[in-house]
Amino acid sequence: MFGKYERNLDDKYRVVIPSKILSELGNEFFVTIGFDKQLILRDKNEFEKLRTKLEENNSLNKDFRELNRFIFANTELVNPDKSNRINIPKYLAEKAAIKKNVVFIGAGNICEVFAKEIYDAKESQFENETSINDLAQKLFEVGVKL
Repeated sequence: MFGKYERNLDDKYRVVIPSKILSELGNEFFVTIGFDKQLILRDKNEFEKLRTKLEENNSLNKDFRELNRFIFANTELVNPDKSNRINIPKYLAEKAAIKKNVVFIGAGNICEVFAKEIYDAKESQFENETSINDLAQKLFEVGVKL
């Protein structure tokens, strides 16, 4: 998935999924809380990969148990309606600070959904050449290759 799409939530927390994103997610997919104050949309296959990775961890480790609770308690299976809308559960919208305007970001095998204000602030960090160069240097130093 790739691209950036802006949409608005209606009063019932419904939002139209961009057609390019929806074509990759399918008729039933998962909405999960993310770590960066966003929601993550995953198709069934990607969610199963996440679930398998989480369940492989040792449940004797308290941190893994806490992470599992956080992820699974904040995940919902959704089905778009005939207008390509999904209902974002109110508790997930609140955790992601989503009120009205959202931005869908295609991020490879997932789609991230941010409150527009949060995404705009994140994106503004990279509007000058120094910030993006600093990030590239940090990634290079830890061995990331593109």
